[in-house]
Amino acid sequence: MNKKKGITALLMSVALAGSLLTGCSSSNSNSASNGDDSAKVEEIVFAMPSFNRIPDDLSKVTDAINAITVDKIGVKVDYRIYGPADYAQKVNLALQSGEKMDVFTTLGQFSNYVSKNQVAPLDELIAEHGKEMTAILEKDFGPDLLKATTINGEIYGIPVNKGMALPINFIYNADMLNSAGLSSADIESVDDLSAVFEAVKSAHADVVPFGPINVNPSDTNLVNLLKGTYKVDFLTDSSGVGVVVGDDGKVVNFYETDIFKDGVRMMRDWYNKGYLQKDAATTTITSMEMLSSGREFSYLGGYSGMEIGKSISAQTGRTIEAKRIAPFYFDTSAVNSVSWMVSSTSKAPEAAVKFLNLLYTDEKLINTILYGVEGEDYVKVDEHHVKFPDGKDANTVSYTAMFSTGIVGSESLQYQFEGISWSDIELKLRENKETERSPYFGFIFDQNAVKTQMSAVTNVVNQYLPGLVTGTLDPEAIIPKFVKALNDAGAADIIKSKQEQLDQWLATQGN
Repeated sequence: MNKKKGITALLMSVALAGSLLTGCSSSNSNSASNGDDSAKVEEIVFAMPSFNRIPDDLSKVTDAINAITVDKIGVKVDYRIYGPADYAQKVNLALQSGEKMDVFTTLGQFSNYVSKNQVAPLDELIAEHGKEMTAILEKDFGPDLLKATTINGEIYGIPVNKGMALPINFIYNADMLNSAGLSSADIESVDDLSAVFEAVKSAHADVVPFGPINVNPSDTNLVNLLKGTYKVDFLTDSSGVGVVVGDDGKVVNFYETDIFKDGVRMMRDWYNKGYLQKDAATTTITSMEMLSSGREFSYLGGYSGMEIGKSISAQTGRTIEAKRIAPFYFDTSAVNSVSWMVSSTSKAPEAAVKFLNLLYTDEKLINTILYGVEGEDYVKVDEHHVKFPDGKDANTVSYTAMFSTGIVGSESLQYQFEGISWSDIELKLRENKETERSPYFGFIFDQNAVKTQMSAVTNVVNQYLPGLVTGTLDPEAIIPKFVKALNDAGAADIIKSKQEQLDQWLATQGN
């Protein structure tokens, strides 16, 4: 591998102002039970990504969710979950076809949804139905947080209340590492991984040394690793066509940089040496499933805090450890990339925001969505901790979405798994405030002037990027074709528009 550039590195209980919510809940519950048409129960579709096994039957957990929401806010939830590989596709299909879809999360596509007019502005709805939710966000992250989800003066999303600084962690099976004669001390940066993979491959011939967590082009392991290592700001556009590296203010095509080229060369080298599965670019099997079955040694992922290894160990039944190998770099997308939105076609936007408000403030609702039915899918250990029922794990309980803790609600109200330090929540909040921020934090790219080009380049990226970042395509042969296809699709127009908007934004910042 060419290492000339050396790729060296991808909440305390909250006191709620509950009087308004309680009063509203009581009114809705009584009116609904008395048949008052003015307070009838409204139904919404709530779609969430899950990084755990998707169960065939969601009826029990859906009933448990509705036992909370119907009583408290008069809202019935049609709960749907999809895997990370197909979540965006399922949501987009529903939005485009007119299928009912009310509440969904961005997963890196914030600006795309806004530019396509697929989401509703939330200012008035939040002011009326989301006061408790925004109070928590402002308390934990400051009054300017919603600027990251505001375009042209309108708020379009509610960021998840969690640790947002997500350093790239190397997640690995510690038993396999030790049996290969190595320890965590042998892993300091990405440059150490090739030797680690080779040792594990020799000791465990039937195990995949390295597995992608998913191959969504907007959230690949490699791209996140490079973003953190080289301080790349994607300027709120996940396509990669138009980024700034460092603080020079020049917008360039990420896929033409040596940073990207060297990164995919590394992945190609790993692929050719047998460190990745042959169908890495197309598989829908998650690394969590692979780790649980003992078929995979490691993957890269962005996680806040220091306790993720313990959490994954609890989920997989394996001895999993995590080692930070690249820093995090705060850009605007770090806030709005996981934000909850309400569809512009929703027939019940007020109900949708009421549900979101409860999602951020109700401990029972959040933990039902994450862990399922108490006593069946999990049991309480103490005030803050849970575990699986005896003899059960993440693959054998009827439901768990526990790996989506960073996707939904307020982390300060979420249970942690037994053995995980509650102090990790405090660390996450501190790192939110201390992590280096891009000089362009707060800038949001308006795609309206280049919507046609954005759609075209996104199709190109979807075609080429998964194969490149998983090593299944030869970068020497494919990158020139990739870049040409991007240019043919209008990449230059996007870069020009971004540069003009960034220059204007910088001028307003006094830089």
